[in-house]
Amino acid sequence: MEVLEEVIEYFKNNNGYLRLLKGIKNKYVSYGEMKGNVFIINPTKEERQALSGLMKKDYSKNKTITINIMKLQNQLQNTRFSGVDLKDIINTYFKEEIITNKDSKKKYQEELEEFFEKILEQNKEKYVYKYLKEIIEHKNHIYYNLKKYYNKDKDSLEKALRDACTGINHLPKENVRIPVFASNTINSPHGYDKKNLCGKIFIMLLSYIHNIPVPKRSEDLSELYYKNHLLVDDVSNMVLCRNIEGFVKDGCLEHKGLKGFKEYNEPIYLTIYNLSNISYINQKNKNNRVLVTENPAVFMEIVEKCKRKDFPLVCTYGQVKLAGIILLDLLVHAGYILYYSGDLDPEGIQIADKLKQRYGESLEFIGFDVKTYLRNISSMQVNETRIHKLKNISSKELLEICNCLKKNRRVAYEEENIQSLIDFVENL
Repeated sequence: MEVLEEVIEYFKNNNGYLRLLKGIKNKYVSYGEMKGNVFIINPTKEERQALSGLMKKDYSKNKTITINIMKLQNQLQNTRFSGVDLKDIINTYFKEEIITNKDSKKKYQEELEEFFEKILEQNKEKYVYKYLKEIIEHKNHIYYNLKKYYNKDKDSLEKALRDACTGINHLPKENVRIPVFASNTINSPHGYDKKNLCGKIFIMLLSYIHNIPVPKRSEDLSELYYKNHLLVDDVSNMVLCRNIEGFVKDGCLEHKGLKGFKEYNEPIYLTIYNLSNISYINQKNKNNRVLVTENPAVFMEIVEKCKRKDFPLVCTYGQVKLAGIILLDLLVHAGYILYYSGDLDPEGIQIADKLKQRYGESLEFIGFDVKTYLRNISSMQVNETRIHKLKNISSKELLEICNCLKKNRRVAYEEENIQSLIDFVENL
């Protein structure tokens, strides 16, 4: 029998050595070499006898036995097991090649790099390649998200990332519904659903390409999709308006539907589908103005009671949906100045601030002033949680009303300001 086999048999026939050998294994994995101390806490009688005999030291009364690994290696050379390496003993005893943490990390990193190189090679000379290469080289937040998915399930990530890249490489040039797009590109109508791994990666890549944060709100995500001719919901996402004139895609034909509703002075709901067929809004002069209200009741009161019937009106229904953004974008592009009115509460001010950040000098506020607030103030109080929403308001035009709202802790609703809005329109 070879010496190594003999020492393994010797150790296996005595359970008093098991904790020692496990401790040596753990130290080797941690340090990458045979060094350090192994502590046997509350040793059994069998462990005291075995280790006392091995180290030629009396451990019969020890509550904790400390074994220095290098001393143990030297001690073995004074036995019949002389010449046997402690590392070989550990590998053979546990029937595996013990991998150190350092070697394990190195192997992991090599496999991770090989994984991404494979994905890059599959997309070489394709649209996504440039962006994917930047993400991997710069190791940004997207890279670390991909790495997290890799650690969880490498095979699932590979498929999801491959399909997401396929989608980026085949982004449409005309509007198409996402399930249809997914079916045409990866043969899976729900492949790009935002809850799927593939859908999450697809959204991250789109966001990176457009240099924006990954959308958290569904409306922001819908807008990102729309920028890439992808439609999430093109029929139920809508905006209410009146007196809007537009032209269809070829740019020379007036939109007859809009024209008809304008002639009858009736409001109309425009869906994303409708808006996708409008190339631009009619503009008669650079001083065109449009009143944008937050609430539909306010909108309809102005429609019915305002003597001036030719004035363009838009209602966003609270948080502005994608259809509203598309219409407002078209109006601003045509040279219109937007006058935005809304509730004087934290949520209404947030909406106003977001619109101001988007449209800048093309949007002005109406009714977002202290005088209007104090005139229309209600008994409805605002709690601290809602007040806290005002901390990130950045439009300087809204800071005074924010301070007033914080002081009074009561809201003022847009419905109380209807007559002032009617007067505003009639006097323009």
